[in-house]
Amino acid sequence: MVARRMVRKCCLPLLVLVSAGLAVLYIYLVQVQGSPWVSLSQSQAGDKQKKDEYIVWRGEEQKVEVQQKQEEKKHPAEEAKEKPRQNQSAVTERKPKGVPRSLLRNAACPACLGDNLCEEFEDGMIDLGSEVTIGKVKAYTGTWDKVEVMVTQCASEERLERFEEFVCRNLSESATSCDPGKVLLQEDLKERLQPAHLKKSLREVFHPNAMSSLQATTCMSKPFLKLLQKTFDDNGNKRLNRLEQAHLYSALHTCPHLALLKAIPRKKLPVPAFLGACGNLVATETAGKPLSMYLEVKGPWQVRANLSLQLLQMLDDFQNKDPDWLLMFVEVNIENFSVSSDGRLILADLGNMTIINKHDLDKNSTRKRSSVCNEACFKRFARNLSHRPETSCRQAGRYSQLMYARACQRILGCWQTERSGQGRVALSSSKDAACAYGRGLLFGPPREAKQELEDLLTECVEETKPGGRITALKQIQVLLAA
Repeated sequence: MVARRMVRKCCLPLLVLVSAGLAVLYIYLVQVQGSPWVSLSQSQAGDKQKKDEYIVWRGEEQKVEVQQKQEEKKHPAEEAKEKPRQNQSAVTERKPKGVPRSLLRNAACPACLGDNLCEEFEDGMIDLGSEVTIGKVKAYTGTWDKVEVMVTQCASEERLERFEEFVCRNLSESATSCDPGKVLLQEDLKERLQPAHLKKSLREVFHPNAMSSLQATTCMSKPFLKLLQKTFDDNGNKRLNRLEQAHLYSALHTCPHLALLKAIPRKKLPVPAFLGACGNLVATETAGKPLSMYLEVKGPWQVRANLSLQLLQMLDDFQNKDPDWLLMFVEVNIENFSVSSDGRLILADLGNMTIINKHDLDKNSTRKRSSVCNEACFKRFARNLSHRPETSCRQAGRYSQLMYARACQRILGCWQTERSGQGRVALSSSKDAACAYGRGLLFGPPREAKQELEDLLTECVEETKPGGRITALKQIQVLLAA
């Protein structure tokens, strides 16, 4: 017992001194070495990487793994900028985020309208919305950087395949193992982009039934090709390199109406802005609501009267606004037009429009007619324009009034055939199954103007004397503006 007490008295002060010494040493090390890093995972996982460790720093736990991953993660836009643009004539390895490759069809480029928006389509920056079918092609509402756009297929699958077969059959040494994009890029297309060559190749590529309808290329001319070459000169050096040649050649054989849209400046015509293309998809400014929507709901008469005035003025501009060009529809349909958010009439679809060089018109083409020209006269011209464009295009000035007749008959009013065989325009508010669109845009006019408007619109469709159509149109414009 006495021995134990002696040990306690001797050892206890020694233990206190040792503990105090260790504490002083620890404080010294902290001050000299800095804050110590103590890994919580060293005893369990050994030499594990820092980003997977939980650590204690000055008594606070931090998860290094989360912090490092956040620092290493890059924004998609930054990744897209760092990646170089790949050759569009070959299939890329990167999987598109927004648009299926089967729809984009950019592997065929440069056998396409263009590729300046491929990055935006592939990375999902242009997001497709609801689908709308326009003939054999599809169109989509979409957004690009929170702005509404319209995305349209350049051409149907059938037409694209026919063009690619034509390229491989006529420009490639091997028609079986052929990449149309590479073939076009290797070929100098300067001679093939001349009117004589194009007229032959267009007949071969376009289906015979398609050639019966009007195309932007129907009245092909050297000035028109110069206009297109200037439009497709992306680098602005006043000559087309092989890539630019390939894009223009492809556009003329697959979607000439979109090549025309790209060439027409917005200050000349109220058309949607051409934003760009990739493969078989084209992005344009949204054109607004379809004009046909104004036939469904009985809105204010003055709104529909104003839209009708804009339509007549637009058809006049097609003929008279530009000193060099005559723009012409053979079939004027309500589907060609839309209405912007501020009430402007927009030419949304140029699918059956052709462009004619006014300097190629016959001198007699601009003279006043000495006889009436109505339905039978217009049909004969439209048929000749499709089958014998070389002569009919020069006579277009004498027949351009058919656009007024079609607009009065199919858009502004409802054409009804009476028992006697005579036809006339009706402006009834109720829908009529015999009418192309149920009723005309000018349905339900003020009671005091109804009869006069119907008579004038009838004269616009079937003039009873030479010059009667133009006289009636002037009076219609006065009534609508009142």
